[in-house]
Amino acid sequence: MKSIDSFIQVLNEELIINKILLEISIQKKDLIINNKSKELSSFMIKEQNYVKRIIELEKLRAGLTLNIQKELGIQKITNIKEVIEGVDKEKSREVDSIAKELRTVLKDLQHNNNLNNKLLGITLEYLDLNINLLTSRAQPKTYGKSANEQKNKDNTFFDAKY
Repeated sequence: MKSIDSFIQVLNEELIINKILLEISIQKKDLIINNKSKELSSFMIKEQNYVKRIIELEKLRAGLTLNIQKELGIQKITNIKEVIEGVDKEKSREVDSIAKELRTVLKDLQHNNNLNNKLLGITLEYLDLNINLLTSRAQPKTYGKSANEQKNKDNTFFDAKY
């Protein structure tokens, strides 16, 4: 059954790429904390290329799953355990091992990406606060001006918040 061998190869490649993405997410965290936006930008480009490859592999894996489904005579494979049950023990252990490691890596990757999103949100709020502080002008306290004149006076350089 060649489909299962190809399926294992695809799972292995997905695991390797997700491990790389996990390392990138860890490095991105350090870049965000140290405010290194140029380096962060280059890491994001690398990350996008790996994500594109993951998408290609997922399409390939879906096709292989259909082939395995036909080879095993299963009507529809809804989870990896159905694949494991239909193949020999050696292949079954290999698929199970890769699947467990992939789940762990994906969980860690999700945790790191959530943390990075929160850090970026905090950084953006900090930048917004600094921009507001730098661009606001103190309004002079004077006597004799009417309320309408003071209302219409613009006290900032920017009207819009990004």
